[in-house]
Formats: sequence, C-alpha cells, structure tokens
Amino acid sequence: HFLDITRMEYAWLLPSSPVYRDWTPDDLRPELERAGVDHTLLIQAVDDEVETAFLLDRAAVHDWVLGVVGWVPLVDPTATGVALERHARDHPKFRGVRHLLHLEPDPDWVTGEAVLESLGLLAAHGFTFEVSVTDVAHLSHVPLLAERVPGLRLVIPHLGFPPIRERGWQPWADAFARAAEYPQVAVKLSRLEQLAGRQSAVTVDLQRYVNHALETFGPKRMMWASNWPVSL
Repeated sequence: HFLDITRMEYAWLLPSSPVYRDWTPDDLRPELERAGVDHTLLIQAVDDEVETAFLLDRAAVHDWVLGVVGWVPLVDPTATGVALERHARDHPKFRGVRHLLHLEPDPDWVTGEAVLESLGLLAAHGFTFEVSVTDVAHLSHVPLLAERVPGLRLVIPHLGFPPIRERGWQPWADAFARAAEYPQVAVKLSRLEQLAGRQSAVTVDLQRYVNHALETFGPKRMMWASNWPVSL
C-alpha cells in the first residue's frame, strides 16, 4: 500500500498508529532492495476512485510496480462499466479490484445482484477480484462468487483470516478448503504475524495453517504478500 493521509481518509488507520503518515515509493524501494524483491503490486486501502488514480499515477512512473488492484463502485454496474472501460483503455497496469467488505454493514453485501453484475464485468475484462476476507462469513462467500461468476479470477488475502491467535481451526478450515475447490481461486500468504497477535510469531504458530493451504490450494495457487506498511 502507498498511503497519503493528507488526501485520503483511511477508516482502519488510527492517528495513534505508528504507521499514521504518508508512505511513498521512496519508502518502499529500499525495503524491496534489502529483501531481494524485484517487482510488486499496489493494493487499494480505501474505497475511493481518488485513491485508485493516486496508485495508478505512481505505478506509471515506477517500472518495479507491475500492477494496481484498485477500486470501482461495484454496487453501481453502470458506473463500474464506465470505470473498467477507462482503465482497460488508459491504464495498462490496472489489474483488478478490491472492496473493503468489513466496512459494509451488510455482511452479505458482496453477494447482492448489482455487485454480482459488476463482478461479471470484471470477468469480461479479465480483471481479478480480491475478496477482502476478515471473517469466516466472507470466506464462505467465495464458492458462491465462483459459481455465479465462473470466469472471474478470485484472490483471498491473509490466508482467509485463520484464527491463529486463538489457535482455532473450525469453521475456518472447512470454509477455506471449500474455497480451494474452485481452480480460479488463489490465496495470499500475508498478515500472519498480525493474526498471531505478535510480530515475533514463530513457525510453530503458523505451520498448521500454511500446511492446510498447501494441501488444499497447492503452491501454484499461493502467493506471498508483504502487507506493507501495515505489517510494520
């Protein structure tokens, strides 16, 4: 994520947070070099087209940014269609869409007919949809999305939000395995140290959950994501 707290209001970012400031390409590039990461994707952090334009502007001038997962108004299929046509024409680094589902009062927001229609437009353009899972209810929607919009590639971040802190297992494990049954679904290995409740999470805290992902998704449908700078 690149953050601009002077232009955007991030509902999840409190002024007391240690990362409450602007985060720019100049901050990220040294971290990439130290970690041996050659390229990266930028992911939206606020449901606002202004932020998507902000990310696309920065992606356009940095060749180490390969793409942007931005935001479009999925609840309005007409406006979504216009935005996707514009991005397909003008922004070759636009790769897909995310919406912060946990901010919606309706836990089933993503399964609404208007949203599903917009997701069909995403599929028609070849863009992905990142399902911003923060609980098992969101994770349980993935099979429905895969069935209702079969051409849509879906990405689950944060390993589907497993209950690592509590050392829990069900119902997350079954919902995760069910999502993995659909070959158009992939998963990100990210944010696990936060889900464990501490930065110093050790292998034993995480291995059971990572093994479950390897067994259900397989390594070719898994990717690593830094969740930078939130991970700081």
